[in-house]
Amino acid sequence: MAKKQKAEGEVSKRPESKYNPTILKELINEGLDAAQIMERMGIRHKQVLKQYVLRLCNDERTYFDVRGLYVKSTTRPKVNTKGNLVLILENFLPEHMEVRPGDEFSVTFEDDKLILTKV
Repeated sequence: MAKKQKAEGEVSKRPESKYNPTILKELINEGLDAAQIMERMGIRHKQVLKQYVLRLCNDERTYFDVRGLYVKSTTRPKVNTKGNLVLILENFLPEHMEVRPGDEFSVTFEDDKLILTKV
């Protein structure tokens, strides 16, 4: 089978890569952390930055250390793209408190604090 020819003026659906080794290397050498590099380069996901850094390491045949790139933040819940707060309770609960499937919590908001109370 023959490949489809692109019509004149047709745009590719695949987004163009933001990988720029010279800018990435400059930002790393400035000592910026992962969040700052992502902001400056317009990268939305940390996994993309990881791939860019690995590619730069491979191209340059040297190791580049980016602060905050491989930090696992299990105690810092985040809001996903659907607007849901993802929280792993076992990372926060004291040892004396047990939680089982079906347990309910009341949620209150006071002084910029979100408070969960077991019902």
